[in-house]
Amino acid sequence: MRNSIIVFFIVMLISSTQIIPNPQNNVSALTIVPNIQPTQPNTTFTNVSVDANPIPQRPFKITAMLHTVADGANLLATLSVTDGVSVRSPIVVNLPPNRLGSDRQASWTIIASSAGTYPMDITVYTDNPSENISFHVNVVVGTSKSLVVTGVNIPGNIVPNNNFTVSVTLQNTAVIPDKNVMGQISVPTGLQLLDNVYSTITSIDPGQQATLSWKLKAETAGSHLVIINYTSINSGPDFLTANVNVGTLLVPTGALISIVAHPATLAPNSVTPVLFDFTNNCVEHLSNLQIVSASGGGYSSTNTPIWIGDLGIHATKSVVLKIYPTNSTLSLQIPIAVKYDAYGTSLSETYQTGIPLENLPDFKINSVMDSPTLVYPGDTAVKIDVLLFNLGLGANDVYTTLNLPHDLSPAWGNATTTYFGRINTFQTVTASFYINVDSHAVSGNYPLTLSIVAGNQVTKLPVNFVVSPTAQFQLVSVDDSQLFPGANGVPFKAIIKNTGSITAQTVTTKLLAGNALPGVKSSTITTVGNIENIGNVLPGQTFTTTFFVNLEPTLASGDQSNSLEIDWSQNSTSPSNPFVQTLTVPYHVAQGPSYMLYYGAIPWLYIIIAVAFAVGLPIFIKMRRKRIQTLDLAALQDRAVRRGEFAPTEFEPLQDLSQEIPDDDNLKTKDKVLPKSSRKSIGKDEDMS
Repeated sequence: MRNSIIVFFIVMLISSTQIIPNPQNNVSALTIVPNIQPTQPNTTFTNVSVDANPIPQRPFKITAMLHTVADGANLLATLSVTDGVSVRSPIVVNLPPNRLGSDRQASWTIIASSAGTYPMDITVYTDNPSENISFHVNVVVGTSKSLVVTGVNIPGNIVPNNNFTVSVTLQNTAVIPDKNVMGQISVPTGLQLLDNVYSTITSIDPGQQATLSWKLKAETAGSHLVIINYTSINSGPDFLTANVNVGTLLVPTGALISIVAHPATLAPNSVTPVLFDFTNNCVEHLSNLQIVSASGGGYSSTNTPIWIGDLGIHATKSVVLKIYPTNSTLSLQIPIAVKYDAYGTSLSETYQTGIPLENLPDFKINSVMDSPTLVYPGDTAVKIDVLLFNLGLGANDVYTTLNLPHDLSPAWGNATTTYFGRINTFQTVTASFYINVDSHAVSGNYPLTLSIVAGNQVTKLPVNFVVSPTAQFQLVSVDDSQLFPGANGVPFKAIIKNTGSITAQTVTTKLLAGNALPGVKSSTITTVGNIENIGNVLPGQTFTTTFFVNLEPTLASGDQSNSLEIDWSQNSTSPSNPFVQTLTVPYHVAQGPSYMLYYGAIPWLYIIIAVAFAVGLPIFIKMRRKRIQTLDLAALQDRAVRRGEFAPTEFEPLQDLSQEIPDDDNLKTKDKVLPKSSRKSIGKDEDMS
């Protein structure tokens, strides 16, 4: 009853008022204030908002704030949506007067079936005064995590005071454009940001890439962790981390004295002699030079203090220090404390001296690039380029191996192994690998492990690899009810479902029947069979593809199978890179037309005829024998009547009368002796006559 009153109220308002058009507005995860017409109505929209980052198959809310001049007016708000959107709350919202006074609020819970832009209209009806107003919005429903990082670029050979650029490349894997892409970088101590903290991109089309970048300056040596946060209207927020490695220059340190270490091989828990050169850089003679200690930064010396003595102007002396690493993490520098006399005074200084460690490199990954940038199940020879940076430690006999998880395999025997030989200090190299993706691989992130072997040292680094989602088709059922040898132009139907998680575009089906089922579907007949255009197929959607076929008269009946090829594209891929899947389609060929029912392979009509013949033949024989017997009985009765003798009936047993009733022929040839009474009777009859 209440619904009837509301509908009646709406009809009365529509019949007595005129809709006031409002400007169109796009609403997508943002709160907007609608434009107001120059002629102010009694009820106006003050705010329309949509929940942030709406995505398919997840409920989100759209809210409208209204202002009415008449506090006592009754308001009805309705929402009309397009195909692909369902409203999970009442479409008509009753807004009676309440404690909010002239301000009212209406909201609806909505679910979109897929990503896209959906137009919606909000209409409000009032009764005091009688009027209605409408507001149009376009709601953009995006795809969660549709922005995929395809590359992070950090240059190598960075030393303090260098300016460099950090960039991240994003790709839009959704089927709709992504807008308002924003990145924010967080820089730690040791690096200086020279740009704005925010980097923005207006829009990224489906399948396209764009780059966010920032300029930085290196201040101190070390490995610095940079955090990049990025977000967009469709994809929502996400982040990534990257290491910026700043090395040290192997140049003489200090002012009056410079200390340079020779390349050495250090190993944890062992004492190694390292040769150091001490040079007098000033124009004054140095005296009483001694090495006080060489400890700190993870190292300690076992033979200090050491006396050197005098050191002339620009003179150099070499000293061997026995160095013991105090932990397993070897630093690039060791602090060396010295004392000496110069300029009439005693001086004490500590020099941070770089150590070129020859056999203990420190490898970092600068960036990872895939070619092609979007990888799908079934792709082969996918190239993965890993840019490696040696943080300052030279290494010999270096080779890398990319360890693959399930569903990924090398494109050929050694496609996941790369040999470099020597990698120098601060050198950047590219390791290239080629892999195949299994056709049944599930889309998502695949964590790979890169093993770097340098001598006895093994370094393992994570490598991220993404397999993009693809459509997947499954045979649901087959309609082969009209297939029999000699059939001409009969339909052969296959019902197929898209079980994947993405829309298949420009779908075509091809019946690879060969000579068994030659197609006559359309004018575009190929040598391999029928071709039918389907169009777009959404995830979870089922479609029917129909082929009209001719069957040879000599085709054997029974169960057979054939192949159905499905070709499609997705994410606006070019025709040069189509997706192909082949399904096995089983079917049954009957022995005759479908209107003849069958028992096994034998038509029921034939079975009925055979049964009728088997049952009717004995009955026919029995009835024939009875007929013959009846005819014989009738003949005997007739003969007996004519002779005036015994005449059997059909109820008496038929006896053999051949001896009792003579044949007519015997009567003609034999004399019959009659009794006297009979002869007298005959004679009297003759006289009377």
